[in-house]
Amino acid sequence: MYIEQIKSGDPYDKLKKCITINILDFECTPLNKIHSSYHITDDETGYRLTEVLEIRYLELPKLEKEGVEKDENAAITQWMEFIGAKSKEVMEVLALKNEEIGKAYDQLQVMSKNEKARMAYESRQAEIHDQMTRMKTAKEEGSNERAIKVAEKMLKRGDSIEDIVDMTDLPKEAVMELKRKMMHK
Repeated sequence: MYIEQIKSGDPYDKLKKCITINILDFECTPLNKIHSSYHITDDETGYRLTEVLEIRYLELPKLEKEGVEKDENAAITQWMEFIGAKSKEVMEVLALKNEEIGKAYDQLQVMSKNEKARMAYESRQAEIHDQMTRMKTAKEEGSNERAIKVAEKMLKRGDSIEDIVDMTDLPKEAVMELKRKMMHK
């Protein structure tokens, strides 16, 4: 997941932080905590090598365990209680306490309804995604048209192909094709 963020030739500084969240229905660590966070550190000095990797463990059974460190008002505790809830009533109480959990609860309600309602919901979600894609494509096309107009002005001015590619981010082949078209007008 981490390395797939970059393509061949990309610099490493394009990589973004990678957080792995493990929600467990069993106890994994011997710690008296419901939530543990791990990073890459030196065993001897504790020096943290990097901030780009974080591994978290949420151990649901520890919510019920006596003597385990937990903050009832912390969002992470509320989310764990929501995920591990054994009744609709517990989920509803948590949905009222925490706005984000409320949104998740509403989504869960929609998804658990009959098939026709679920299909209508999924259709609405698909339409929202389609609209966002159309808006992004239109914006990109508008940017491309502006880049072509700038390239035409630069060609008329006699700027080099390399300078035009550098300024407009258009592919070299596109700038050369644009130059050929302008020469045949």
